[in-house]
Amino acid sequence: MPVLAVFDAEGSWRDTHVCDGWITEHLARQGVAWGREDDAPEGQRVLDRVGLFYLPTQDGYLGLLFEAGEWVALPAGKPHVFDAGEAHSFDGLPAALPLFEAFVEQVLSLTGNDADDEA
Repeated sequence: MPVLAVFDAEGSWRDTHVCDGWITEHLARQGVAWGREDDAPEGQRVLDRVGLFYLPTQDGYLGLLFEAGEWVALPAGKPHVFDAGEAHSFDGLPAALPLFEAFVEQVLSLTGNDADDEA
């Protein structure tokens, strides 16, 4: 299940979305496409593990959490950061933006799940 989180320019979490239609519509405004393995365009690389993308926007940042078996297509040269759990910081981005583990914990909390239950 993809998750799209909206952050302001300082990196404060503002909104969270899990609806495929909403995510698709808002990513298209950034020139970004996504989907699942069964609808991947020929030659499109599919994620083999969960990954977090950050994309700068006019008003702040989008945080995109995708699972293994999903794909993301970014326009050439589109600024972004990717974290699959290895990052210790994001150079050039607000320190308030959560790293992978904190992002996942926040999503689980927002959906009524406990990170300890997911382990």
